[in-house]
Amino acid sequence: MIEMIIVTAVIGFLFSITAVSLKNFFAPTSQDTALTIQSVLKFGYNNALLNNKTVFFNLDFDKQEYYLTRVERDEEGIREEKISGIKKLPFNNKIYTAVDFSGKKISENTLKIPYTHDGTSSDFTLLVGEIGDIKKSIQIYRYGGKVRIENGENIRTSSKDLQKVDYGIDLREDDNSQNSLNKY
Repeated sequence: MIEMIIVTAVIGFLFSITAVSLKNFFAPTSQDTALTIQSVLKFGYNNALLNNKTVFFNLDFDKQEYYLTRVERDEEGIREEKISGIKKLPFNNKIYTAVDFSGKKISENTLKIPYTHDGTSSDFTLLVGEIGDIKKSIQIYRYGGKVRIENGENIRTSSKDLQKVDYGIDLREDDNSQNSLNKY
């Protein structure tokens, strides 16, 4: 009986070790890819703030790869220096389209999303998915380095029915009399 318990414990221990190592052989999901891209975007934002220089997130739709570059200025002029290696997307994941805040879709050639020296970026939504299906939307916000991952195709664009902001402009008559101040 004791031998049976020991053999079962050893087999269970070996199975748990092999299960953890086999996990690395599975293809990454869209969630994994979106989280990786989110961390690269946040690194670019932090790098731009830390070094007080513009950083670009470069995305190549044709090759399905991305990398970060930083704008360097020296005696020779302005040049871009890679600050991260070229990362290729997993074989089963793809960035289908990038949509800017005005609704313009970009799905071919290359796209550069800047992070300026003060961290300001451009509003974009990256649509990520597995073969033939969009699973995640990576929303890049203009201010604060905010990057959010949404399920499905969730595009942030400007719309015509947005309410106008009232900044409290004084609409009183341009009259210097005291009576005009008492109207309100």
